[in-house]
Amino acid sequence: MSNRDTALQNFILFDEETVSVNASNPVSPIQLEPTSAIIAIGYVPNYATRFAVNLTCHATGNIAFHLNPRLDRGYIVRNSKINGYWNEEETCSPFTSCSGLLQRNSYFHLVIFCSYKEFYVSINGKHFCTFAYRLPLESITNFEYDGDVEDIRIRLKRLYIYPDPKIIKSTLKLELTDQGPLTKPKVPSTIFIQDFNHGTRIFIKGRLKLLPQSFYVNLQSSPLMYPHPDIALHLNPRFYHGNRSPFVVMNCWKAGSWGHEERHEGHLSWAPGREFLLTIRCEYDGYIIWLNNKIIGEFKHRVDPTIVDTLLITGDIVLYELALKNLEEACE
Repeated sequence: MSNRDTALQNFILFDEETVSVNASNPVSPIQLEPTSAIIAIGYVPNYATRFAVNLTCHATGNIAFHLNPRLDRGYIVRNSKINGYWNEEETCSPFTSCSGLLQRNSYFHLVIFCSYKEFYVSINGKHFCTFAYRLPLESITNFEYDGDVEDIRIRLKRLYIYPDPKIIKSTLKLELTDQGPLTKPKVPSTIFIQDFNHGTRIFIKGRLKLLPQSFYVNLQSSPLMYPHPDIALHLNPRFYHGNRSPFVVMNCWKAGSWGHEERHEGHLSWAPGREFLLTIRCEYDGYIIWLNNKIIGEFKHRVDPTIVDTLLITGDIVLYELALKNLEEACE
């Protein structure tokens, strides 16, 4: 039995409804609209260094979406090519690295879901990234691939929620209560919160990775990514190497769009590889954010905090402990 046959036999996410793409002409016509999803599986051989999946526009030669895993470098490039020119690459994912998702001598399962404004991409049952449309969705005519990949099979289907529980790998449901902390949750973490209200405090203890780009914390109304949940607080520390100091972006999502972004700068005691304690206090007029023993920002309520039932944490951090205290405990 060949390596590929063995890998297929061990592949638990195989989709029997997918259809093989002809290797001698690796182009499949497609027609996409919001709620369309492309399901693709394929084999990464032992010698693979990189390959690409492209959503192309036949009439113009444009590439609306270019997904380019580079196994030799351990990351996945996303881009578009318009009028013969490549645009700005997106390489940093707030979710996970290429090396943790794609392995040589293994099959992969890819979902590209089309929302109204962006693609959602999951690999092997894990959400990986989003990519905002740079060309109209209706201009895409073909699915194509090239590079070090074999046995590509695809199909189209409709999804009305994303992640789809029938496709996305289910994970243990985590719940954060005032009865005790959660220790060493994995990143990304989607955690259910009960009875979130004025007076609630959330404590996030962790460590920045050695070369952090960013991470974010959402207090939101649902664990789904589509339809987009309301986000009462989006807390997004961003790190730049060199002379630029780190800063924190705060915002909310309501009525289908982001609100006005608030940026908090100053002497923030973030350090790569160092531990931190981030505290979010929900007060009656807004949120107060502490880093260790220092207030680093406030964010006035724009969304009723009682809609919050989910804590989402993802990015370049390692989590040690999450804890929650309600108003009664805080007053003791």
